[in-house]
Amino acid sequence: MDRIKRIIAYYRGRSPVTLLWHHGLLFAVVAALIVGARVTWAPWMPLFWPLLIWYVVFSFHFLLVRSLSANDEWADDRADKLRRHAYDFQHVKDIYIKPTNFETPHFPPSESDESQK
Repeated sequence: MDRIKRIIAYYRGRSPVTLLWHHGLLFAVVAALIVGARVTWAPWMPLFWPLLIWYVVFSFHFLLVRSLSANDEWADDRADKLRRHAYDFQHVKDIYIKPTNFETPHFPPSESDESQK
C-alpha cells in the first residue's frame, strides 16, 4: 500500500502532460504485449475487446487530465490564443471592445433610405 501511495504522490507532483505521456506509453506497451501474445503463443486471445477497453480507459484519463488542468489562467490563455489566431479580426475586435448584450441593434438610417422617401 505504501508503494501505491508513493506512486500517487510522484504523479501529483508532476505536470498532467507527464502523466498523460506515461499513460500513453503504458497503453502502447500493453497493446504491443497483447498483439505479441496473439502472434506467438496465444492465437485464441482476442484483440479487439482488450484494446477497445484499454483505449476507452485511456480516453477517459485524457479527458480527466484535461479537465483537471483547466483553471482561470488556462481559460484566459485559451481566449487570448483564439483572439490571436482568428481569421475575422474585425469581428473579434468588436466583441473584445463591445461585448454582446443581446439587445436589438439600432442602425442609423442610411442615405439611400432617406432618398427613397
